Amino acid sequence: MGIYEYKTRVQFCDIDEKNTLSPKGLIRILGEVAGIHSETVGYGLNHIPQTHLTWMVLNWKIKFFLKPSWNTELIVKTWARTFSKISSNRDFYVYDSNNILIAMATSKWVLIDSDKHTPVRITEDIHNAFGENNVSVFDTEVDDKFQEPQNSDFVYDYKIKKRDIDTNKHVNNLYYLDFAYDALPRQFWDKDFSTVEIIYKKQIKLDAIIKCFYSYDNTNNQHIVTLKSEDLSIVHSIIKFY
Repeated sequence: MGIYEYKTRVQFCDIDEKNTLSPKGLIRILGEVAGIHSETVGYGLNHIPQTHLTWMVLNWKIKFFLKPSWNTELIVKTWARTFSKISSNRDFYVYDSNNILIAMATSKWVLIDSDKHTPVRITEDIHNAFGENNVSVFDTEVDDKFQEPQNSDFVYDYKIKKRDIDTNKHVNNLYYLDFAYDALPRQFWDKDFSTVEIIYKKQIKLDAIIKCFYSYDNTNNQHIVTLKSEDLSIVHSIIKFY
């Protein structure tokens, strides 16, 4: 069925000031487990010198049911749900040691040529290595094409530093959440959001200046942060909290 299971623990870097697992912490854990799963089937980070392939995440949707504290044991189950020519949807369930559901998530990943930094076709060998389990954790397909709000307020700008860059030579996907939280109004910094959605539309590279905008969708009760290029011509990412 292609389901991979991994035990881990909530680390100090994964918790917020209330000692509960943060959205950034959860995504860090899920990304790590996805990477370890890829490693076990021969297409992980340590295989890049041989395969010249790497995975780049395009979106996340995570939903919390409980927020465990530091050092809580977690059991993460993940699988490749679907494959297209160049991308794969990957889903997750996260349980505690008592088999209580903590969170669930879905994500989309594109296969990249590590030398050219361009998408490449997913071969039958890669598909077979991961297997496929067409079970979705969400009842409806996640919208990965939602657009920036028409009316947003500028909050701040930021110049990308070397510390923000990962092995794919662009800003690490986790740091988008840092940018987004800093753009939220202060009264919402401690709000207990149960769901977070992120779409990565255009990668951000070293020395780029991004501008961060905030808006509130009253109809859907969503706080939305948009990250744009300095000249506003490029939308790099849209993050929703609700």
